[in-house]
Amino acid sequence: MNNKMQLITCVLLFVFTQTTVKSENPFKSIPVTVKTYENDTVLLPCYIDETETKLRVRWYKDSQLLGDSHAPHELLPPRVRMHNNYSLQVDSLQASDTADYTCEIIRPEPWGPIRQTHSIEVQYSPTVKTIPEDGFLEVRKGELVDIGCETTGTPAPIVDWRKNGEPMALLEHRSRIRFRAEHRLLAGVYECVVNNGVGEPVKAAITVIIQDAPVVSAERSSVHTAVGLRAALAARVLFAVPPARTHWYRDGRPVHTDDRIVQMVRDNVHQLIFRTVRKHDLGNYTFRAENNLGMSDLTFRLTGVPNVASFKVDAALNKPTATSFTLIWEVDSYSTIIEYNLWLRPYYGRLATPEPDAFTTEPPANHWSKIVVPGDSSDGPIHSAIYTVRGLTPTTVYEAIVTSRNRFGWSKPSAILHFATEPGAGRTKPSTSDYSDITPILEETEPEPYNISQAQVFERLNELTSGAREKTPCLLAILILCWTILNFS
Repeated sequence: MNNKMQLITCVLLFVFTQTTVKSENPFKSIPVTVKTYENDTVLLPCYIDETETKLRVRWYKDSQLLGDSHAPHELLPPRVRMHNNYSLQVDSLQASDTADYTCEIIRPEPWGPIRQTHSIEVQYSPTVKTIPEDGFLEVRKGELVDIGCETTGTPAPIVDWRKNGEPMALLEHRSRIRFRAEHRLLAGVYECVVNNGVGEPVKAAITVIIQDAPVVSAERSSVHTAVGLRAALAARVLFAVPPARTHWYRDGRPVHTDDRIVQMVRDNVHQLIFRTVRKHDLGNYTFRAENNLGMSDLTFRLTGVPNVASFKVDAALNKPTATSFTLIWEVDSYSTIIEYNLWLRPYYGRLATPEPDAFTTEPPANHWSKIVVPGDSSDGPIHSAIYTVRGLTPTTVYEAIVTSRNRFGWSKPSAILHFATEPGAGRTKPSTSDYSDITPILEETEPEPYNISQAQVFERLNELTSGAREKTPCLLAILILCWTILNFS
């Protein structure tokens, strides 16, 4: 008996459940999400099982009532209409039409209302607004930089960042960037590129300025001249925010300018020009740039001493033998060269530095030997010299340095020239390796001050390296910024 009652109960529950489900879900349509574009038309279904009773249907946009089938006198909004089968049509779609649309069926008692919700997603190209809104931010060194790009668009846009035209290697897409202004190289133009696949990407730029002490540089800190000639000292202000106040000093006192000594500024290059150099003009000068965050100095020397000599390598003129070698060099000097000092020594590689407490009476294995070479009677500005060194060891590498003297004093040492003698029977001292086929090689030292005769060479080097110099700060700034963002986040 109990089993029969349980079976009857299950059957009744099944029938009641089926009836309830059927009555609770009379929709023939299913919820849809329509992704479309502006100016299109969308039809949202609300298909139900018809009954003998006239149904009442309401449509909502989000929580706002759009229309009621029992109140036809209440007009639907423009571009919206309800069909006889209760479907809702929206024409000439706009971005504001993106919403959830709910079809609600009001049924007589004892049943309550039932609802079915559709969605319209009107896709449109992105827009962007910078933070700060004017696209300009100026902070002091060490302060917080907070910039961003507020975006709109459907689908949700993706934001990428560039700095001074270079992509920033951020770990994730973000609409906001915060970092500490620890270095002036973090300043620049930050550009957000916003894209959601609809239309063309849009961009917006924010200029970040970091206030810091001035930074200055000079191509030449020692300028060679002569009495009666024109000369100029030039300093470039690479950075100064706020703008720098600039001054020229000599021996701690401001330089007095007049018709003969003038100051000129062009493209951040500050020049102190001597239209006619006098003997008392020779000496040391200082250029100073300062603002309320600090100052920077550059020291210059206006001198009549020769510029650094330059060895010339020419196989037809060097004429190496087993025991001799012909050296050729040039030097720039507006005054007559009185003499040269030519320094030579065998080259055995870089010798280890002796221990501080080590004591020996033996001279170093490769000590320098000085040869005094007479100057010439030429007034210059380019002086040439040729000298054949004799008594050398066969199959040995030597290194040479030359200095020059005129009536104003001695020049700085030249770059080191490496050269080798040819093999010969008179070889008496073994070298560390066979250098018999080595060609003369100049080992460059700091090329300052520049030789007049080398000007074209340095201009070419500047052309070849200028691209790398321009990109390096930009790339360095990006690396510093990414490291700062990671640590600040």
